[in-house]
Amino acid sequence: MALGAIFLTGPAPLFAQDNPKYIIDEDCQAFDIAPNNSIVYAVPRIKGVKRLIIERDDIYVASGPGRSRKIVEADKFMPFPPPAGYVVNSLAWSPDGQRIAVNMTLQEPPPGWDAKNEKKKGELDESEVEPPLTGIGGGRAIALLDAEGHEIKVAGSKTRFIEGAGGGTWLADGKSVVYLTGGGPYTITRVNPSDGQTTALFGGHTFNMVIWDAKRNRAFAVGDNLSIHGRLTLVQLDLLHETVTEVTQLENYQTGLSLSPSGTKVGYFEDGDWVDVVDIVHPSAPLRLRVGFGRFGWSRDERRILLKRGADDRSNILLWVGLYDGTFASILHDLQFRDFQISPDGQTIAVTIPGKRVLKVYPLQ
Repeated sequence: MALGAIFLTGPAPLFAQDNPKYIIDEDCQAFDIAPNNSIVYAVPRIKGVKRLIIERDDIYVASGPGRSRKIVEADKFMPFPPPAGYVVNSLAWSPDGQRIAVNMTLQEPPPGWDAKNEKKKGELDESEVEPPLTGIGGGRAIALLDAEGHEIKVAGSKTRFIEGAGGGTWLADGKSVVYLTGGGPYTITRVNPSDGQTTALFGGHTFNMVIWDAKRNRAFAVGDNLSIHGRLTLVQLDLLHETVTEVTQLENYQTGLSLSPSGTKVGYFEDGDWVDVVDIVHPSAPLRLRVGFGRFGWSRDERRILLKRGADDRSNILLWVGLYDGTFASILHDLQFRDFQISPDGQTIAVTIPGKRVLKVYPLQ
């Protein structure tokens, strides 16, 4: 079933109230909303050490207007020396809202950096060199925290964090963490931090894209090496029992794999213009809509998707797109936003504005 775009010619109705429930006046570069609507967010802190510029991010949890607390203080989380840092890329609450996975990029001193003298060995003094050192190398890593910010270590690990990994999240069993390795295609690994047991899942098979359904201990993925015919396939993955269920074969997949709130529909961009929505129970006739490329979330009733067109790191307006009538309606007076996330209960939306990335939370209708 395919639907073309139908643009409203009259004033677009608002589907979010004009006044925010509350505002977090910080530079929120990453955030996630818990099932109880608490928001965990990261705020960058830039520090200069002689010619070295590093970033270390504070992490806060907000539970409502005026109720924000810092759970990670950057300089205590990673104290000097050495002059190393970390950048929070994304945050993920556990399904019970008791733990957090912090996906980050580590920043390490340049080779030869002498922490005692605070300069690179063999280099000129600070006054003799023009630019500061900003090209600090490092790698992806995952830190695990409880809701109060206490670090949860992986038993028996030789490193402080889960290194070389990204996209980490806790599962609903309360003890397992899953994460991705590789730069795409990805492999999936499960670890139990309490005993350190680590398992590479699904026989080392790789996937083009993976989305977690953590509250159901499963994931959905797109890949072409699980079928004997080598066809591009959407699959459902049981992350505890390591079983694979084929949902449907795909003609094409570009990006943007997204799961509906009920876990019964999966949407994705098959190319730069078209979104396909697959009903997992009846996958043979996907719904197709021409909406333009971007990123989208879901309404509570799953009859609409909320679309931000364009590249994910560029600001744009937000549009409700009707899945079954093809209507388009903007929200919040056509204002542009850098990022957005709909709460798990579908009753609020959190957005960050361009520039400082101040976070605003609105009721959503």
